[in-house]
Amino acid sequence: MKEETLNGLKLKIWRLDTDNIKILLLGILGVLLLLSVCVHFDYATNTTINNINNTQMEIHNKSIKVVNSTKLNDLNSTGSYFVANHNDKVYTVKEKPRKKRKKSLPTISMWAKPSVRSRYSYTWHKFRWIDYCPNCGHYKALLKNPKRVPENEYTCRYCDSDYCAVTGKEKYSYSKVYLRRA
Repeated sequence: MKEETLNGLKLKIWRLDTDNIKILLLGILGVLLLLSVCVHFDYATNTTINNINNTQMEIHNKSIKVVNSTKLNDLNSTGSYFVANHNDKVYTVKEKPRKKRKKSLPTISMWAKPSVRSRYSYTWHKFRWIDYCPNCGHYKALLKNPKRVPENEYTCRYCDSDYCAVTGKEKYSYSKVYLRRA
């Protein structure tokens, strides 16, 4: 880098050495290579499909034979087989996988008043909880007010833990265990 003054202005001039030119050319070459890979990948994934019928379709104006993998047994059962020529491109069309449904967890609910300190008023509320005891880890473990508490509560049939039916908090002073909302 060289400094010169022109009409009272200081100018910094950057000279191109052979090392700087090599670095610049390598950078340009890397960008061009990356760009060509991206363009090639884009063309490979975005195919235009025209004129679809049972066994042939056209991609980029070329005739391609298609076999649906789920209907291959139908072809075999009728005695007609699909035979492709050596130059033909054959694609199997796969159907979209079905979405997995979430397993439904058992739930429990009842009308109750808060039986622990909370932000809820002392009136009747109804909340739905997952029927799961966080202390012992059992599902379908909660019983509805077996001890006949006036506010109503849930009690675990395995470990005898008591839970407020409004807040889900365990009814033990220092406990930080809560039921899970459904």
